[in-house]
Amino acid sequence: NLSRYLVLFGLILILNGCLLWITGTEDEMVLVPEGSFVMGYNIENDAEWGDTDEEPVHEVFLKPYYIDRYEVNASDFSDFLNKSPDKASRYFQTGSGVTIEKVDNVFHPRPGLEDYPANRVSWYGADEYCRSINKRLPTEAEWEKAARGTDSRVFPWGDDFPTNERVTFRRKFVKLGFKAMEPVHSMPEGRSPYGAHHMAGNVWEWVADWYEDGYYEEDFFNHDKDSQWYGHFHTFECNEDGADKAFDLLMESYLV
Repeated sequence: NLSRYLVLFGLILILNGCLLWITGTEDEMVLVPEGSFVMGYNIENDAEWGDTDEEPVHEVFLKPYYIDRYEVNASDFSDFLNKSPDKASRYFQTGSGVTIEKVDNVFHPRPGLEDYPANRVSWYGADEYCRSINKRLPTEAEWEKAARGTDSRVFPWGDDFPTNERVTFRRKFVKLGFKAMEPVHSMPEGRSPYGAHHMAGNVWEWVADWYEDGYYEEDFFNHDKDSQWYGHFHTFECNEDGADKAFDLLMESYLV
């Protein structure tokens, strides 16, 4: 339903990005300036959008950081898997609906899917990929600000209803196969206010935080991080300080 488009569309179906220190490359990453933004969503609205775990709406302050402009593609993640084949089963799950396949004990993108997002990546795979390129997974707050900006918009492009020019909208893999996805560099009309692609749609994305449905109702942790570079593993997000820990609750968790 529409209530989850922002969170689930760009959440983490695989590896959608990483964060870095404040010295990144302009082409590969986008800058999210320092400042506050409104996090969460008021579910008391005429469209009946939203879920209870998105409340209460609250203000969060973040230092400046960079986040990957594009999702991590199948080609780059294949290279990562081939460097640690003994750990690949912890990082990734093969299957017919996956953009990466294993042939003769070597991981490859499926033909024609080299620039499509990597999928079926575990949290541990997303986390370690980010660390391997000196980044880290972003927090939920860092991801949401990069996706929505500071004007409380519903979607990365604004409040207009989703269309397939902006986002992979209502595309079912069982009917369309890999055409349900798009290459990571595509759909510029659906970019976030800072220029990040596919912060909605395509695949879900991992963040550093663990999930708790009543988290917003508690005293909030400090959302800010010392590092200022976040990788956008557009199949999972990455940040660069390597300070985030893996949580047992996410063991063997895969997004598809």
